[in-house]
Amino acid sequence: MIPLGQEKIKFIISVAREYREGSLAMVSEELSETHSSDSYTEHNLANIVESSSSEEHAMDSAYNDLKAAIENLNEEERFALVALMWTGRGTYNPDEFEKAMINARSADNHHTAEYLIDTPLLPDYLEEGLIQMSDDD
Repeated sequence: MIPLGQEKIKFIISVAREYREGSLAMVSEELSETHSSDSYTEHNLANIVESSSSEEHAMDSAYNDLKAAIENLNEEERFALVALMWTGRGTYNPDEFEKAMINARSADNHHTAEYLIDTPLLPDYLEEGLIQMSDDD
């Protein structure tokens, strides 16, 4: 069982999607001013966004909302969010969720929000983790 409510997880997924879409739009706008759009695909833009650090987006309200949503979780909930992301990414399978929680606790460095925000495909991994965990019930 995930020690984090589904509503909180779904909220974080929605804010993470908003942040990711805003980042892609920002990069696209910047590139259109100086480059031909023919040479950039959505995949290329995603790679550029993923390679930029979260600090570059600190003024972005979606970034701030996502960071606040993660930081407002209690410690166990943050560990569960990391474990869920790892499960959705395929690092752990649903049967290993407790092991993922233990490893999230031991890896904690008080930068969980930045780690998650900088994770490529965060909303997709969280969504997949939820699906896998609900299939496991």
